[in-house]
Amino acid sequence: MVVRIKKIFFILIILIQLGGNVMAGELSVNDKLEIIDVMNNYAKGIDTKNYDLFRSIFEKDVEVEIIYDSGFRSGEPVSFEGLDDWANYVEKAISEYKSTQHMLGNPLIIFENGIAKARTDLQASHYYKDKENEKTTLWGYYDTHMINKNGSWKIVKHTLTSIGSD
Repeated sequence: MVVRIKKIFFILIILIQLGGNVMAGELSVNDKLEIIDVMNNYAKGIDTKNYDLFRSIFEKDVEVEIIYDSGFRSGEPVSFEGLDDWANYVEKAISEYKSTQHMLGNPLIIFENGIAKARTDLQASHYYKDKENEKTTLWGYYDTHMINKNGSWKIVKHTLTSIGSD
């Protein structure tokens, strides 16, 4: 009887260790890496102008807000409801540039109420089509909310906050 209780207790400890992240509302290392991959595909989709890849990381009803600093575009915030409006805006905006490079770093990821929340720093260089050797660089950060849907992390809310540009 004592041996049986010890075995049950041992199995229970193993199950808690293996499933503890889910029970505690935490993300596994693999989940965090997949979330970072989503953000990397965000940058890759824009920089390579692969808008199918870009669209694939969002839910259809995504909410997006961009808070530009006064030196970039109009300096006015812009909001989008839904993937089509957001992706069309990005495609049109990026069409002004010969190339872009979005450098992402310092990802901080937490998990609350079924939503992964990632804060990712950004430095984005934009090289103009019609101005030889001229570029604009934007610094800021993304606050991105994701859900795991059918085994894939998808963006449901995305905010870009620009903290400066030149």
